[in-house]
Amino acid sequence: MKDFYNKAKDAVTAVSGKVSSQVGQGVSFVNEIVDGIRVIASFERSGTYQVEYDEKHYFVVPLTLSETGFALHTMRCLPESVLEINDLPKRRVFHFANEHYEAALREYLIRGAQDFVNENCSEHKSTLESLANDIDALDSKLTRGMLVVGGLTALFNPLIGAGIAVKAVTPGAIGLMNKYGLRPIGEKISSSSLEKSVKDAETNILKQFTESTTLKITNPILQELELALNTDQDQHDPLLDPNLSRGSVPELDGDRWRDLTERAMWHVYGDIYKDISMHEKARLGPEDIRWFKTLFARFSK
Repeated sequence: MKDFYNKAKDAVTAVSGKVSSQVGQGVSFVNEIVDGIRVIASFERSGTYQVEYDEKHYFVVPLTLSETGFALHTMRCLPESVLEINDLPKRRVFHFANEHYEAALREYLIRGAQDFVNENCSEHKSTLESLANDIDALDSKLTRGMLVVGGLTALFNPLIGAGIAVKAVTPGAIGLMNKYGLRPIGEKISSSSLEKSVKDAETNILKQFTESTTLKITNPILQELELALNTDQDQHDPLLDPNLSRGSVPELDGDRWRDLTERAMWHVYGDIYKDISMHEKARLGPEDIRWFKTLFARFSK
């Protein structure tokens, strides 16, 4: 784990190149392996808020293919058409299958990210808020703030010479550009000016979330996934037996958590689900694949 910082720094270039080449296809997430953990970040919007929040979700998704036994998916979710920089109340939500995954996440960050995030913060690792701060630092470094500010940083496309074109693909991107002094779409601006503006926006948003409300929930879908990975067809069939994923999360309003969890599951397991040769390695039996088929129906069309 001692090379954590260098690996994360090296991943930045690869991620930036990957995202830049896919932005035109509407890609809204990045996916990398850092020190044995699959780190995914995405930006989502939802029209199902009962009380509007600017939310950051942290999904700790059971994944036997990972050295850590889980994947970490961070996801920022905003109401439709709300700017990335806004005055909505901020909320962080941790999603665990059970308390074991909270402990595993904490151990991973203490072992691997301490030097990368803050050499002097070990005594503060006991709270979810400090865990969230550490994850945000990793998330920000890994993606260069791409999803923190709603996708703007990912839109760096080098042109001939030193110019950079900025293409807005999120509802609040134009407002964000104006707020931080970026020139209109299509005009060339210097790389240093653009990077400074995006860094200012990123710092602003991270600061907003530092003092946000932090919730911890036991996520029914992740509970069911954990059960599915540790049983065979004779022991448990998610479609025929009582299914934990049908449970509720009273701490959160409505069923938005369900939609976001299914998206996180798709980002983690989509490629595995589509590759038959990976099923056994991922400890997915035929009964689990049948469950995934219903869970991923809207994503796999």
